Amino acid sequence: MTNLNKNIAQLKPSATLAINSLVSQKRDEGAEVIHFGFGQSPFPVHPSIVEALCNNANNNKYLNTQGLLPLRNAISSFLYNHQKVEAKPENIFISPGSKTFLYQSILLLDTTFLIPRGSWVSYVPQIHTKGGKYTIIPTSGSNDYKVSGEDLRKICVSGQSYTLILNSPNNPTGAVYLEEELKDIAAVCREYDITVISDEIYSQLHFTEEYAPSISRFLPEKTLVLGGLSKVFSAGGYRLGFMVVPENMSSFSILLKALISETFSCVSSPIQYAAIEAYNFSPSIQAYVHQQRNILQYIGRFVYSRLTQAKLNCTYPQGGFYLVVDFEHYRPLLSEKGIYNAQDLCNTLITQIHVALLPGQDFYFDENSLACRLAFVDFNGEEALNHLKGVERLEDDYLVQFTPNIYYGVLRIIEYLEGLMH
Repeated sequence: MTNLNKNIAQLKPSATLAINSLVSQKRDEGAEVIHFGFGQSPFPVHPSIVEALCNNANNNKYLNTQGLLPLRNAISSFLYNHQKVEAKPENIFISPGSKTFLYQSILLLDTTFLIPRGSWVSYVPQIHTKGGKYTIIPTSGSNDYKVSGEDLRKICVSGQSYTLILNSPNNPTGAVYLEEELKDIAAVCREYDITVISDEIYSQLHFTEEYAPSISRFLPEKTLVLGGLSKVFSAGGYRLGFMVVPENMSSFSILLKALISETFSCVSSPIQYAAIEAYNFSPSIQAYVHQQRNILQYIGRFVYSRLTQAKLNCTYPQGGFYLVVDFEHYRPLLSEKGIYNAQDLCNTLITQIHVALLPGQDFYFDENSLACRLAFVDFNGEEALNHLKGVERLEDDYLVQFTPNIYYGVLRIIEYLEGLMH
C-alpha cells in the first residue's frame, strides 16, 4: 500500500482550472458555452516580447537561482516608475509564475494566515498542503468585500504570528484598495507585527489609474510583493513571476534561495530574457496595456450595469477581469427549483443555459451564499484590439460584434432569471 501525504490527499484540482477543463469538454461536444469561469487574459502577447523570446531561444544555460540580473534590474525600475514600489535588484527573486512564490512563502512562514472572504481560490488549498493554520476574515458586499484595519484588529491577538494575504486589484471582486484603506491596514499590521503577502499581479490593470496602490509603500519592512507576466502582459503561459522581499527579512531570503535551489532551480532562460523586454515597459507596450485596460473597463461596466438592472448585487469592477454577482434577490424563486447555494446555481446554469460561473464558496464565501464570480474575458482579444483603432467611443454594438460571448452571456443570465418569474 502506498501512503500519501494526508494534507495533499484532500486537495481537489484548482476550481479555475477545473471549470476551464469542463468548458473545453462541453465545447468539444458541440455545446456553445459562455465561459465566465476562467480568468486568462484574452489578448496576444506584445510582438516585441515575442520577438525577444524568439531571439533568445538558443539560451540553454541554467541561470542564477535568484534570476537573471538584467531582469531583476528591469523589474526594479518598472516597480519604481510604474508602481511606486521601491525594490533593489538583490531583493527581487524570479519564479515560474507568482503562484510558485506564494506557495514557497506559505511553506517558509510559521504563522496563521489571514484570508479576506473574497480571495483567490488557491490561497487556502496551498495552506492546507502544509497543514497550516488560517482564518477567513469576514467582509461585506457593501464595501466590495474589502478588508479594513478594524476587521484585522477584531481577530488579532497580541503576541501571535499572523500573515495577511492581500490582493488588489482583487480576484474575484474586481475591487481596488485605496491608499487610505491601505494606510489603515498597514497601521494595524505594524501594531500586531503582521507580515503581508501583497498579490499585485493585476496592478497595471487598474481602470482609472496607471496602477493600483501597493501596501508596501506604507509597510515596506513587512510586505512581500508578488507580480508576474500573466495578467498585465497577457503571458500566462510564459510562467514567470517575481517576488520582492524586504531588505530586513534576510533570513527569509536565505531560506528562499535554498528552497529554490532544491525545487525549480531557475526559470527558463529564454523566458527570462523575454521578460526583460516586458519590464523595460517601452512606450509601445505601455500603450498596448492601456488599450487592453480600456476594453476591459468598458466590458466590466457593461456587465455590471446590465446585471444590476436585473436586481443582482454586483461588485463594481475597478481593475482586473472580474466581478462578484450575488443572486440573493432571487433566492425564493431559486429555492423553488431546488437551488440553495452558489454551487447548485453554477451547476444549473452550465447545464441549462450553457453559462459557466464559479461559485463563491471557492472564494471562501459562506456555504449557503448565492454569490458567484464572473470573469469577463471570453472573447478574441486580438480582434477586439484591432477594431479599437479609430473608435472614439465604445458602444454596445462594439461588444456585440467583437465580444459576443460577453454580450449574449449576460443576456442568457438575465433571461434565465426572468424565466423564474413565469
